[in-house]
Amino acid sequence: MLPNDREKHELYKTIESKSRRSVGYRMIQCDSIPVPQTRNFTWRLSVKSAPDKPRWIIVAFQRDKSGNQEHNPPIFDHCNLTNMFVMLNSRRYPEIDYDNTNLTQQKFSRVYGDAAAFRTKFYHLEDLISNPNITPADYKELFPIFVFDVTKQSEKLKNSVTDIQIKAQFSENVAENTEPFAVVISDKSLIFHSDGNKMRADAKKRFTMVTIKPL
Repeated sequence: MLPNDREKHELYKTIESKSRRSVGYRMIQCDSIPVPQTRNFTWRLSVKSAPDKPRWIIVAFQRDKSGNQEHNPPIFDHCNLTNMFVMLNSRRYPEIDYDNTNLTQQKFSRVYGDAAAFRTKFYHLEDLISNPNITPADYKELFPIFVFDVTKQSEKLKNSVTDIQIKAQFSENVAENTEPFAVVISDKSLIFHSDGNKMRADAKKRFTMVTIKPL
């Protein structure tokens, strides 16, 4: 997308004035590793979180789909998951376990509710507008995606480097060739500064909370 002539003129004036501009946006990172054949799985994410602060963490599993053209890559697998939570340093999300979660036995109302509510919370829209239209049956069979809202953080956590771990439990050993995917959505802030000829962007040394409204 290119700016029109009016906006281009304003940008030129901003550059010539040698001004500084603070810009906030949301950064999306994805991480993945092989899962060992075990019932208890701990995963320390390699994504960088400083000075960016994670706001949402979305996790899903796939079995034997990487590089396999016989399987549909947009489809995920629940892998007989019974519980999962995220650790940000020493704080866990959610604080209370997903009790009695078992997708094989149709016990997944809470994890389904968290996934269905993501668009409403993320875009701050009404439920009727942001409804993902994924039925519980489709969620179980096609899109068992686990969404963790980590927007409520203490001031101590906001101002520190964040160590992100995912801990998952399964009713039986994870099948061979299972791969998890974790998407981390973080708030990030940049400062653009001009030398009179061009704009450059540098990451702020300290994180500043920015409220971003949907278009």
